Amino acid sequence: MKERRQRAILTLVATRPVHSQEELVALLAAQGFDAVQATVSRDIKELGLAKVPVKSERGDEALFKYVLPNATVQYASRLHRVVSELVLSVEGSANLIVLKTPPGSAMMVASAIDDAGWPEMMGTIGGDDTILVIVRDAKTTSMVVQRFRDLGTGGAA
Repeated sequence: MKERRQRAILTLVATRPVHSQEELVALLAAQGFDAVQATVSRDIKELGLAKVPVKSERGDEALFKYVLPNATVQYASRLHRVVSELVLSVEGSANLIVLKTPPGSAMMVASAIDDAGWPEMMGTIGGDDTILVIVRDAKTTSMVVQRFRDLGTGGAA
């Protein structure tokens, strides 16, 4: 349960601004996690999340948001990390690839794929546990599927 909750936290922080522990508790509750502020505080520390300042819309108040550890690390290593940890299976057809992830993880993986900037890909669409990758040319789909598998996906399909 702790690992699932921490993955959900990483996904939330990667896909939207989260400004406080209280907000994170509420977002987790909306996903079915029963976590109190003290638990979330420990998770934040264990995950190495950092709190950085952001501009408020009004401009007169200080706001902060949580960011992933090593947010400045090269995208290729971020992609490798999220694909090896979160992608369960990879299937390709024509110029489309479908990646399956645990619930709540697809948006974080889709973001890492987009940020990697592979020239063969037009973009991604991330749902809750499924990502659709659109490849520019159907001739390169099998090569991109193999590249995902080489990054260490959990499934071989």
